[in-house]
Amino acid sequence: MPVPPELLSVAVEQCSETIMVADHEGTIVYVNSQFEKATGYSAEYAVGRNLDFLRSGKTPRETFDDLWTTLNHGKPWEGEFINRRKDGSEYVEHSKISPVEWQGGSANKKYYLAIKKDITAKKESEEELSKLAYTDALTGLPNRAHFLQELESAVATTKDGSNQCAVIYMDLDRFKEINDTLGHDAGDQFLVQAAKRFESVLTENALLSRLGGDEFVILLRDTSNAEAEMTVHRLETAMVAPIDLGEQSPILSASIGVAVSQLASASSSTMLKQADIAMYHSKYNNLGFSFYTCQMEEAVVRKVLISEKLTTAIEEGNLRLKYQPIVELKNDKLHGVEALMRWEDPDLGAISPSEFIPIAECQNMIDDISDWLFRETACQYRQWVTEGFEFAGRIAINLSERELAKPNRVVEILALLQSLEVPPEIYEIELSESAFINETGHTQTNLDALANAGMIIAIDDFGTGHSALWQLRTQKLDKLKIDHSFVQRMETDQATRDIVEAITAMASLLDLKVIAEGVENLTQVDLLKDIKCCYAQGYHFAKPLTAKIFATDWLGKAQAVA
Repeated sequence: MPVPPELLSVAVEQCSETIMVADHEGTIVYVNSQFEKATGYSAEYAVGRNLDFLRSGKTPRETFDDLWTTLNHGKPWEGEFINRRKDGSEYVEHSKISPVEWQGGSANKKYYLAIKKDITAKKESEEELSKLAYTDALTGLPNRAHFLQELESAVATTKDGSNQCAVIYMDLDRFKEINDTLGHDAGDQFLVQAAKRFESVLTENALLSRLGGDEFVILLRDTSNAEAEMTVHRLETAMVAPIDLGEQSPILSASIGVAVSQLASASSSTMLKQADIAMYHSKYNNLGFSFYTCQMEEAVVRKVLISEKLTTAIEEGNLRLKYQPIVELKNDKLHGVEALMRWEDPDLGAISPSEFIPIAECQNMIDDISDWLFRETACQYRQWVTEGFEFAGRIAINLSERELAKPNRVVEILALLQSLEVPPEIYEIELSESAFINETGHTQTNLDALANAGMIIAIDDFGTGHSALWQLRTQKLDKLKIDHSFVQRMETDQATRDIVEAITAMASLLDLKVIAEGVENLTQVDLLKDIKCCYAQGYHFAKPLTAKIFATDWLGKAQAVA
């Protein structure tokens, strides 16, 4: 049964989509009532006019070329136009256009039926979802997915070797400390301000992205090694001023690694990995920035592996303590003992503190290690006392400069010792020279708190840093330890002997006691006695010992003398 023409006409008029008929010249011959709702133009205005009045000028030329090529082949076409309404607003219109075969028409004229739908809201929703999918919610920067997409595209342009791109990888220093001490809101604010600083010094060929956490990465398109290095210097300049967070103004600094497409053999994944390795090389070696080289990969991979293993070393019981006696030279009696950390990993073997402590500092694990050290030495001290040994000296342990820069760190340590029921007076704290000279963060407050709690403060490895004794005269110091390298050279080098004697004399004027470390033979002992050095430790007296052997060999002797 055929559809009555009147019903068909009503159905077309009431259709929720715009229906239009136009000829091959673009002249409109019919529109339904939805047309006016979609465009703002009436049917009377539109019919007889060319479609040009709807155009915004933003539909790509290629869209029209494809449209007419398809229609001229007698096939239907489907696509999108960016059009303009009567009020000037733009909208996106999805169109299905088909040739109309009409025998009653002119042989010289062709007609086309268009069914159109306003999809502006849908497109905006899709764009918003795309933005959410490719944008970091905190900083508004491109996220990891967006960056990897752009990097892949940039690398593709370098395949012919005519240009190169670079990746700059940045990891903010000590960001965890900001989060832990100032709170996550302050940490978020810090990241936002850091992003603005970085973005302010970049050129048009650079794309800044936040990968996540405190990691930022920059893509430099069509660049050179020299431009990449200049960009890094601009970033470093942008980090000079502290970031104002209200009550605190933390320093913005970062470890930076750079990789270029030539060395990466034009692979985006390799570039990102190499920039990451270069960043870790900078971090672990206290460098401002590093360009990736093949030589650094093995060392960085080992450091990353150590970092990963260090997170479970305490729980798995792989950290140990050895105890090395400190002797008073004038009577060869026990003066104290230094607790030395040892790490025996099941896979990597023995790992020296000189290797894993800097990694612990970089990875913000140094507090956990220090807490373990205090717990172990406190429990060992109580065990010696329980077993009847008499130990009148102090236990010397090392604290990190980074650790002392944190607010209330000593308050935490003292609370821990109180919970372990040991007095802080049993400890001698050894610190590097730089801790006294740099005085970053809350170092001075923590140094004063250590001294006020009754702990003895000593400078470790004196002579290897850049300080002078006179610079330290205002500090609450009790002792300094002359580095073993000086002690070793005293036998054969008169100049070194004179330096050690001068240090000892100056220390005496400042009421500081001197400990010589690394003493290996009687000749060195005699030389140290001649220059009136107070204390010594080293293999001449004893190697680092287990707690049991130390107690038997040394605390027993101290008990007998008493």
